Amino acid sequence: MKRTIRVAARDTSTAGRLARAMLLKMPGRNSKLSLQEKLILGGLPRPFYAYPAVRASELAVRLGHKEVTWIEFGVASGNGLIALEQIKAVVEQHLPITVRIVGFDMGSGLPKPIDYRDLSYHWQGGFYEMDIPRLKARLNSASLMLGPVAETLPAYAEHPPFDAPIGMISFDLDYYSSTAEAFKIFDLPEAAILPRIMCYMDDIIGTTECYSDFTGERLAIREFNERNDSRKLSPCYDFELFGYERWQEKIMIYHDFGHARYTEYVGDADLESHIPLRD
Repeated sequence: MKRTIRVAARDTSTAGRLARAMLLKMPGRNSKLSLQEKLILGGLPRPFYAYPAVRASELAVRLGHKEVTWIEFGVASGNGLIALEQIKAVVEQHLPITVRIVGFDMGSGLPKPIDYRDLSYHWQGGFYEMDIPRLKARLNSASLMLGPVAETLPAYAEHPPFDAPIGMISFDLDYYSSTAEAFKIFDLPEAAILPRIMCYMDDIIGTTECYSDFTGERLAIREFNERNDSRKLSPCYDFELFGYERWQEKIMIYHDFGHARYTEYVGDADLESHIPLRD
């Protein structure tokens, strides 16, 4: 069965999609699947959130943490936070970890664009206004930080999550200016962040946005990497167990090479330290 799961997970054909759906819907089968199997079969909400969230939680456990924090910059209506709460429920069933979820948003919709770098030809102030009372009524455990990120992030940083280091972040603020401001989350004390943070970058591949390396989220990423020698945002290349899907191109990893725990071994030595000679 494990081989069947591996094959189905990598099969991008219609037959592969049907096989994954059948494996997930088999009576009693879903409860027997491991967290990794549910992930690669697409059994969790929003795979572009589920993948970085699960990876972050696994790293936190391997580093000995009891709690981990997932963050969403750009909440809008709140569908992403609700999905994260659903993912949290599954992760906490499989791993000895407690997940905290924090969402940052203006609440009143996008602010006014600062200049051309915010792609004002595509987005305008007021887009994606939140129905705050309705969202709060839907949330179970996630917390909201409402207001300009230039104000809410410093307020959050006054009490860094040392007991639940940040391991996963979704950046969906649309603008260059807001994203560059949100990247200051990486300036928190290293004890409040994992040495590698799984990131979802929503606004680097689009449809009609005319993204470029000189505007928007892509510019914020490029400037961050140019400013920092030992801290980098890099594409994630760890999808060998998956069939190709476009969301994978939006997953990046924040690497803090100077983090005290960056080089700490987190693999499985029993599985990875020997390659048997075949007969």
